[in-house]
Amino acid sequence: MRRTLYVVLGLGMFVPVAAFVVAYFMVDVPDPNALAASLNQPVTLYYADGSTLYTKSTEGAHAVVSWDQIPQTMKNAQIAAEDETFMTNSGFDLKAILRTVYNRLTGGTGGGSTIGQEYVKKATGNDDATLKRKFVEMVESYKMTRTYSKQDILTAYLNTVYFGRGAYGISAAARAYYNEDVSKLTTEQSALLAGLVQLPGQADNTAYQQRRYSYVMGRLLANHWITQAEYSSAQFPTPVPNAAKNGGSNLADRQYIVSEAFAELAAAGYSEQSLTASGAKIYLTIQPDAQQKAEQAVQKIMAADAEYPDEGSALVSANPQTGEILAYYGGNGSTAYDLATTPQQPGSSFKPYVLAAGVRAQPDKIGLDTVYDGSDNQTIAGQLVHNSDGEGSPQITVKDAMTQSVNTVFYRMGADVGVSAVRQAAWDAGIPKQITTSLGATFDSLQNDDPATGKGTGTTELGIAIGQYPVRPLDQAQGYATFAANGMYVPLHLVARVTDDSGNPVYGFTTAPKPAFSDDAATNSAIASIVTQSMTDVASSSGDGLSGARPNAAKTGTAQFGNTGHNSEAWMVGFTPQVVTAVWFGNVKQPAPIYGNYHNGKGREHGYDVYGREEPGYIWQAYMAAYLSGKPVQSFPQAPDLTTPTTTPPPSTTTSETVPPSPTSSSPSEPPSPTETPPSRPRHPFPPPPPTCLPGDCPGEPSTTSVSRHHPVR
Repeated sequence: MRRTLYVVLGLGMFVPVAAFVVAYFMVDVPDPNALAASLNQPVTLYYADGSTLYTKSTEGAHAVVSWDQIPQTMKNAQIAAEDETFMTNSGFDLKAILRTVYNRLTGGTGGGSTIGQEYVKKATGNDDATLKRKFVEMVESYKMTRTYSKQDILTAYLNTVYFGRGAYGISAAARAYYNEDVSKLTTEQSALLAGLVQLPGQADNTAYQQRRYSYVMGRLLANHWITQAEYSSAQFPTPVPNAAKNGGSNLADRQYIVSEAFAELAAAGYSEQSLTASGAKIYLTIQPDAQQKAEQAVQKIMAADAEYPDEGSALVSANPQTGEILAYYGGNGSTAYDLATTPQQPGSSFKPYVLAAGVRAQPDKIGLDTVYDGSDNQTIAGQLVHNSDGEGSPQITVKDAMTQSVNTVFYRMGADVGVSAVRQAAWDAGIPKQITTSLGATFDSLQNDDPATGKGTGTTELGIAIGQYPVRPLDQAQGYATFAANGMYVPLHLVARVTDDSGNPVYGFTTAPKPAFSDDAATNSAIASIVTQSMTDVASSSGDGLSGARPNAAKTGTAQFGNTGHNSEAWMVGFTPQVVTAVWFGNVKQPAPIYGNYHNGKGREHGYDVYGREEPGYIWQAYMAAYLSGKPVQSFPQAPDLTTPTTTPPPSTTTSETVPPSPTSSSPSEPPSPTETPPSRPRHPFPPPPPTCLPGDCPGEPSTTSVSRHHPVR
């Protein structure tokens, strides 16, 4: 037995060594010049009709520098960030590799790569998550250390690694982030740039920048590459604004299409660097004619509001049957962030998900003709809830309540079915469970945050029923597309397919539609059609209907700015069977009151408070009319009545899913916003507004007995 164990042990040691030796003589060492050349291949994006949207070349964003041109502080920072034993290891770190093997075998994840291995991975383009790839990579890295000096390897790495902002190599990164020659980079600037290599897709995420900068500076201190005095006196090196978005694009308001297309492919596992290495040809779903109509609609309405230069809009339009995004407008190009993927409070445009949850949970009680108490100023589940302009009545149907946007009805409905049911219905319709902002930050959707960790707590407040939790315009287009497609969920997407420079297929969208609300086809269809029919009178009653009596389903939404009586977010989301369009309107720099001059059907014509029926409604109307011109009129399927002959659902009861209610007041005083307490993680790419005080908390103001949390939304 002992001899057998010796043999097994010997083989266990001999086989890996023999495999390493054999692989050593079989692998080729990557050529730094070849990699540099591959990084200069253009990537071309095409519209749906085959015309060119944009050709992205990194030739201007990639410059090779020598070892002597790179400051020592940058070399130290990169080593500190990724491979502290770089100057002494043999191209791989055995401890890190064993840790990675263990993680993979136990279902975990982990890196363990040295700078040499990272360079090999980038040079070969092989990033398969397999142990075989890791083994070959290790051998190649070892052989490279026997072929090139450490100086050569680090220089090649710094000349080719991607830093974000379209910058390949440290020279391009110095220009992109600091408009500076690489030789003049400071220690602080070097630390930040070195840290960005880990996740270049989040290079403009301020929180990520701060985290990585702090980490690299700490490792520089730990390795004695900076002194304690230098560490203590260091200041965060804020990068210059990202003016040269997409590597120097002059696309103006269409730059966001390019960014979102690359983000979509990155989420599917195709990095920008791998696309560049293959000279990818990216075929989009964007229709040039639809895109032009979207831009014209926005510009037409926004021109009237020129005296409010910080106001802007976002628009996402798609074919709900196929998921193809037809037009995508993320702003006028003046911001580094895309407004179409910036989360905002949806207000009453979230109410269709409440109805979907109600019909699914209580189909025998909740339908279009179900009668609720829609009177103003009701205390529901311990909260005083208002209607926006005093709409509603003691007896109102669900259909009329959706048309008039009666808050008390949907707040009551949310309490009846429970907030978890509302949240799940929204997720099933297509609101992502984890939302990614335009700058790369992520958060758990439709729930409160843990202030300590920034993660979702799983607790959702009843304010979800009237749009308390932020979502992106892209998300609203997705959710409403599911209703338009009769309950079938198809992911909205910008990229149809990708080929390499020779025309060989690389990627193609192939996701099939699936039922969103029920595995039973009839039930799934019924839920969607009931929600759709509830919205068929909204646009016309708001003055935003479509000509020729074209059937449409839509919902406005407005969120109030604190307790000021003004609004900060306004929405119009709606569809026909052929097309769904979500429009958001607000301040692009910070949450702030929004005013309009285009047209106000219910008050003054100049400087009015914008509601969903106004600027966003007019943009939606103008675009939809233009897009649908000449297209056949299609009707929605008839909605079944699933209810039994009862008239009113039982009174709401407080569920364990809601947080303990705050004290309420019997007076109809104007309450603050449902999200007056700032979320633990910013939803906007800009700072939150200065905090407003609650009644009784303001200096010099007498105390009041109580205050409601929920304000009127539309």
